[in-house]
Amino acid sequence: GHPARKRPTEVKDWIARARKHTPVIASAEAFGKGWWVWWLDINPVWRGEERPMSRETGEWNCLDLYGPNGFLNVLIALKWWRDAMDEASPDWDEAIADITWVLREM
Repeated sequence: GHPARKRPTEVKDWIARARKHTPVIASAEAFGKGWWVWWLDINPVWRGEERPMSRETGEWNCLDLYGPNGFLNVLIALKWWRDAMDEASPDWDEAIADITWVLREM
């Protein structure tokens, strides 16, 4: 799976509880910041460490992971983030655009 070192606490707890609960996101803004820290960390080094991330081409081995700790965790965390907001934020829109691009490239 993806490295856990910067995974949001809510995702860590969800995994630890065998994915049997949906966490409560107390602050969509804080969760979104944490999601971006994690997303920057698990992406290939060639994409950079800051936003906006590079959209050049390269290897995707570090993200091309399946199984219980693979890409599904990234997507479910995006859903929780959006569910915690009254309306989409520019940060969330950027995340959706980036994930969409990454999935097309992979």
